[in-house]
Amino acid sequence: MVDDDRDDDKQRPAFRPEKTRLGMGPEIRRILEGQAGVTERPFPGPASVGDGPVTNRIERSPGATEVRLPAMGEGERYRIGALLGHGGMGEVLLATDEYIGREVAVKRIRATSPSAEELQRFVREACLQGRLEHPAVVPVHDLAIDADGKPFFVMKKLAGTDMHELLKRLRAGDERDEVGQRRRMLRAFADVCLAVEFAHSRGIIHRDLKPANIMLGDFGEVYVLDWGVAGTLHAEDDPVRPPSDQFVLPLESGETKVGTVLGTPAYMAPEQLAGDRAGPAADIYALGCILFEIVSGEPLHPRTRAIGQALTLADARPSQRRPDAPPELDAICLRATAIEAEERFPSARALGAAVQAYLDGNRDVTVRRELAQHHIADARAALAGGEDQEHRIAAMRAAGRALALDPTSTEAADLVTHIMLQPPREVPAEVESHLAQLETETARSQGRLAALSMLGYLAFVPFILWTGIHQPLYVLAIIVLVAIGGMHVFTLTRRETISTGAVYTNAAINGLLIAIVGRMVGPIIVAPTLAVTTLVAYASHPLFGRIRIVWLIIALSVLGPWVLELAGVLPPTYYYDAGKLVLSSPTITFSQAPTDIAFALMLVTFLSVVAILLRTVANRQRDATRQLELHAWHLRQIVPTSVR
Repeated sequence: MVDDDRDDDKQRPAFRPEKTRLGMGPEIRRILEGQAGVTERPFPGPASVGDGPVTNRIERSPGATEVRLPAMGEGERYRIGALLGHGGMGEVLLATDEYIGREVAVKRIRATSPSAEELQRFVREACLQGRLEHPAVVPVHDLAIDADGKPFFVMKKLAGTDMHELLKRLRAGDERDEVGQRRRMLRAFADVCLAVEFAHSRGIIHRDLKPANIMLGDFGEVYVLDWGVAGTLHAEDDPVRPPSDQFVLPLESGETKVGTVLGTPAYMAPEQLAGDRAGPAADIYALGCILFEIVSGEPLHPRTRAIGQALTLADARPSQRRPDAPPELDAICLRATAIEAEERFPSARALGAAVQAYLDGNRDVTVRRELAQHHIADARAALAGGEDQEHRIAAMRAAGRALALDPTSTEAADLVTHIMLQPPREVPAEVESHLAQLETETARSQGRLAALSMLGYLAFVPFILWTGIHQPLYVLAIIVLVAIGGMHVFTLTRRETISTGAVYTNAAINGLLIAIVGRMVGPIIVAPTLAVTTLVAYASHPLFGRIRIVWLIIALSVLGPWVLELAGVLPPTYYYDAGKLVLSSPTITFSQAPTDIAFALMLVTFLSVVAILLRTVANRQRDATRQLELHAWHLRQIVPTSVR
């Protein structure tokens, strides 16, 4: 046994950054006793540990049953380390408890010369937090005062990430498992609600609940931090008479401040922001704001929220910021953040139980149907607002949510069906862009086919030479134009878009080929058939220019040389003899065998090209119809049977 002959009034070593040891003693009573109306309370500090100062060095003799704790000089229990963090009034440092040999966290006042109010509030925080013996409240190991008269208290050292930082990383996309992290925060939120309920049962109100004051440990622990502005329901339960907190000045940042309305504006209940006394309902409102931020990823209120915004009704449905938010959590957030305190959850436990029920997979059918009716009303309001794209999108999304919430709702199904089947007055730009991409792809495929069909002209060159040619320049012109036309079509198929000017240029090249063939074999035998086949190719796709202009180019290629022949400007390619039509081409000699073979080959070629083009168009139309029917079939599967 050793005698405790320490003098309680002896001055302790100063608590300064350059010092590495902290003193302790009962002087903390002076802060408590100096308040009117507060009776003397025994301070359960380290002075009651054993009969004298001890160290963490434990000596045991072999076979002995008694443990001797060697003495340590007074005031050498805590060795200070690095700064862990700071808030509006205090700072937390890492320290080593030399008595027990463990790392702890020491919180002290930041100010060099703290005011009486700051000292009172600091001691009050330690006393209130120390009363809350709950797994989610950081335990207080020690409360003492240094030689400068500034109190400090010692807590368990935590390891983990606060919820504010985790939400920040989710918003930045730095977390891979976003769904898993949100569920982790929801589970932690349910534990926080129980911790807050425990505090309420002890008559303590936190008054500054926010993500930054919730710590998620590395091994599943959850802690509610910073009880610096906590209040009590009953004055007699307060260890220190609290400084007046009936202020009317709004805070303008996310950091808790002293000397203004206590708390953080973005998470404060309307009555608390207005300066009224905060009760358990204020903590429930703050919990609702935290839940909203967990689910939606965004704060419900801005950081610069002022008193004038206290009664401004914010849409507390997370689904309005994040469409995939569960409807049950929509309903929970709405109730927890009701403007009137009596309309909120009756207790923090009830709020946590509602979130836990969601996590357990319990789906509230009644809630889902009520939410579906709200979305149906939103959809009807959007439709009534106008036929523009913005209103139709809002209506479709709301109707879709309603049908997802209540698949048996015929009203929601009617709305979805109406919007799907009733086309808008103007095609949305997004649809037009997609259609343009599809049309460009089909135009390219048909262009490649057209490039190959140009080679068909070259197939007749051997027969022309076989039958006899008077003017070889015509044959050379055909070869050159086929080469130019083929290269031009190939170039068009490589472009992202096909311009109408390029299409008309290509039509002009084909028109020249038709005109040359007409001059060689006559404008009334082969040229019309070739013109019709070419026109069908251009008419088969909407991107191939305006059909009237293409028609004019192709028609002139046949009618132009013919009119010039009739006018006597060009030598005739045919004449009539005793009722017989006689071909008299000025460029080639018609021999029977090559002419018959050439005409037969030409007929087969024309029929093949027309057949391929028309079947391509038919197949494309059938594919489009099939796609529409598949969309309709899928839609029918989500529509209730009674509606179908």
